[in-house]
Amino acid sequence: MTGVDTVLDIYRDIDAIHSAIGLMGWDRQVLMPPGGSKARGIHTERLTNLSHALLTSERLKDAVESAKSQISEDSDELAMLHRLDREIGIESKLPASLVSRKAKVSSDSYEVWKRARAENDFPAMKPYLTELFEIAKETAGFLGYVDHPYDALIDLYEEGATTEDAREMFRSIGPVITDLVSRISQREPTDDSSLYGDWDKSRLIQFAKETASQIGYRFENGRLDIAPNAFCAGFSYRDVRLTTRASDHIKGIVSSSLHEMGHGLYEQGSNPDWDRTPLAGGISLAVHESQSRFWENIIGRSKPFWNFFLPQLKAKLPELDDLSLDQFYAGMNRVQPEPIRVGADELTYNRHIQIRFELEVAIVEGSLDVADLPEAWNEKTRAYLGFIPESDSVGCLQDVHWSKGSVGYFATYSMGNLIGAQIWEKLRTAVGDTDSFIAAGHFEPILGWLQQNLYRKSKRYTPKELISGITGSTMKPDAWIRYATDKYSSLYRI
Repeated sequence: MTGVDTVLDIYRDIDAIHSAIGLMGWDRQVLMPPGGSKARGIHTERLTNLSHALLTSERLKDAVESAKSQISEDSDELAMLHRLDREIGIESKLPASLVSRKAKVSSDSYEVWKRARAENDFPAMKPYLTELFEIAKETAGFLGYVDHPYDALIDLYEEGATTEDAREMFRSIGPVITDLVSRISQREPTDDSSLYGDWDKSRLIQFAKETASQIGYRFENGRLDIAPNAFCAGFSYRDVRLTTRASDHIKGIVSSSLHEMGHGLYEQGSNPDWDRTPLAGGISLAVHESQSRFWENIIGRSKPFWNFFLPQLKAKLPELDDLSLDQFYAGMNRVQPEPIRVGADELTYNRHIQIRFELEVAIVEGSLDVADLPEAWNEKTRAYLGFIPESDSVGCLQDVHWSKGSVGYFATYSMGNLIGAQIWEKLRTAVGDTDSFIAAGHFEPILGWLQQNLYRKSKRYTPKELISGITGSTMKPDAWIRYATDKYSSLYRI
C-alpha cells in the first residue's frame, strides 16, 4: 500500500461520515417525520464529533506528511494532499467542544426557526441566533485573521476571499444596479399577473424534471423533490439530489429547480477518478453559485430557452396558452423589488445579498447586537430596496442559513453571479452561436464545454486558480455589468 493509499483509506471513513450527515440532512427536510428531529440532532452531533476526531488525528496527519515525500510535484496526488491539508488545518484549530456545540445548537435552532418563521416570532429565535453568532465569533478567533474577523469565516466558504473583496464587489455593482432599477421604474410596469396562480405542483415538478433531463441532468444518479428550502445534496457524482420550492409564481418551482440543477450538474460532472477523495465535488461556494445562477438566470431566463421550453410548459399548464413568448419572457424577468430573496429578480437579488452580508459583518465585529437585527434588517431593506418588510417572517427570519450557523456564506451568491457572467463570455466565444443551440434545445455544446473546462477540474485547483485558468482573471464585475446592462436595457428599452 502506497502512502497515498494509506491516506485515502483513512479519508474514506471521513467521507462516509460526511455522506451520512448529508443524507440525514436531506432526509430531515424531505422525508423525516417531525417527531424524529431530536434523535436526528443527536445522531448528527455524534457523527460530526467522529469526523472531527478523524480529521484531527495524528494518524491522518502523519500519513499525509509521509505520502508527500513519496510523490512528485504538480501531481494530482499532491494537489489532493494539499486539499486535505486545508481541511485538517481548519479542523485542528477548532476545539472539539466548539464543533460539537455548533452541531447541537444548529440542529435545535433549525426546528425552532421553522416555527418562528411561520409564526413571525423573532424572540423565539433570538437566543439561538445569539449563540450561533457567538460560535461564529469564536470560530474566527480560533482560525485567526489579519484584517477582520469576518475574513476567517468567508474563507471557509470561498477560499482566499476576504471581507474587503465582498465590499469592493458591492461598491462596483451597486451603482449599476441602482441606475438600471431607477430607469426601469420609469417605464411601463411589466404585467406578470398571468404567472401567478394556484399551480398544479405535480405538473410543474414533472416539467422541471423533464427540462433538467433534456439539459443533461442524470436522474439515474439523482432526484428532485419539494422541500421548504430548495437545495442540492451531493454524496457522490453517482448520487446528487435536488429539492425545489413551491410558490404562487411560476418562478417558484421552475427557477429554483434550474438553480439547484446547476449545482447538480456541477456535482455530477465531477471527475469520476476522484470520487470519495479530497478532490471530489465543487471547489467552493462562489464557484458552485456561478453554476446555479448561470443555469437559473443566464440560460433559464433567456428568450432562446423559453422559445424551446414554453410549448412544453403550456402542455403541462394549458392556463398559459394565451401568453406569447415575449409576454412570458418579460414576466420571468420582471424587475421589481420584493421582500423575499429567493423570488427576487436578477438585479435586486444582489441587494438582498448585500443586506445579509453587511448585517453579518456588523454582528461579527460587534457593532450590531442580535437583539437589534429586525430593526437593522428593516432599515437596510428600506435603504437598498425601497420598502420595509411587513413582518420578520419575510424579513430577517426568511432564510435558513443563520439557523444552521452558516455565517460567511451569503456573499458567495453575488460572487457567483459575477463569476458566472465571466464564464459565460468565455463559453460564448468558444462554443459559437449559443442562442441557436439553446433555442433548438441542444445543450450538449454548452454543458460539454462546462464539463471539460470546469466540472471535471473538481477541487484540483483553488477557486482563484480555477477561475483564472478559465477566464484569464480572478473574479471581476465587468462581465456581469455588461450582461445585466445589455439584457435589461434591451428588455425595458432604456
